[in-house]
Amino acid sequence: MPHDTGTSVTATASSTEAPHTTLIYCSSELDISGAQDLYDTLQGALRAQCPVVLEATHVERIDTAVLQMLCAFVREAQASGMWRQSSPALENAARLLNVQACLALPMA
Repeated sequence: MPHDTGTSVTATASSTEAPHTTLIYCSSELDISGAQDLYDTLQGALRAQCPVVLEATHVERIDTAVLQMLCAFVREAQASGMWRQSSPALENAARLLNVQACLALPMA
């Protein structure tokens, strides 16, 4: 059975004047087996130098390695990276590891 790499990417723009936005959809399971693919996707988005939006509504399970990678991505992306929406599982894992601020997630 093939493994879901954890992401799909869509480039969007809200108007002709607005810069293109890279929208990254996260799958329900973000674990070490898909971390390299997710890393490659995130790095590609940073190289494009467009705003990045992470859609993580469907995340049900995320491991520490991916949380660490997302922390590094958010730190590197700074103002151009943000969450469109997260999931309770992602928020809970971030809370348990005390990385909500690093991920720029809303404090619940």
